[in-house]
Amino acid sequence: MTEGEKQMHPGLQFISFLFSYPAVQAEVPSVPEIPGTDVGALLGERKDIDHILLENEYVRLFINAMPEVPCSPYGSVYLEGSIMGESTLKVAEIYRKYGVASEEPADHIAVESEFLAWLHGQATTDVDARQDFTYLLGHLRQWTGPFFDKVIEHDRLGCFRHAAELTRTILATLE
Repeated sequence: MTEGEKQMHPGLQFISFLFSYPAVQAEVPSVPEIPGTDVGALLGERKDIDHILLENEYVRLFINAMPEVPCSPYGSVYLEGSIMGESTLKVAEIYRKYGVASEEPADHIAVESEFLAWLHGQATTDVDARQDFTYLLGHLRQWTGPFFDKVIEHDRLGCFRHAAELTRTILATLE
């Protein structure tokens, strides 16, 4: 297997898909097989929801709601109480080490999961990548519990609640 052929972790890539803005033509990544879950049902549930309603709920939960966003998707909000804290800068520093930059803050759940999916493939043959993967996975696990609790509490459609529950399972199985 060459450097360019290293596999992205399907579970982490799926997490990124679930918590990215729901684009109309978004390509669904390969669906991971997770014992005790029905990933296909979640995808069917999302597909059955009117796309405008799905986008509106995403915006309400994660981007803009009054008086405040109920489920901030940024790790530093849970770790430090504000967006773009020291933990965000540390995550961004690791991204830069691999030549990666993001328009979103580095600790957005979708961005961090996508990077981890890629880094997982690198970590199979690179000791530094393995250390960075372990650190970033620990960082993600450190703040996503309270984030998922908020998603479960505030989701009005059900699909984001199911995404949070599924993501908990995926993160619990990673090493």
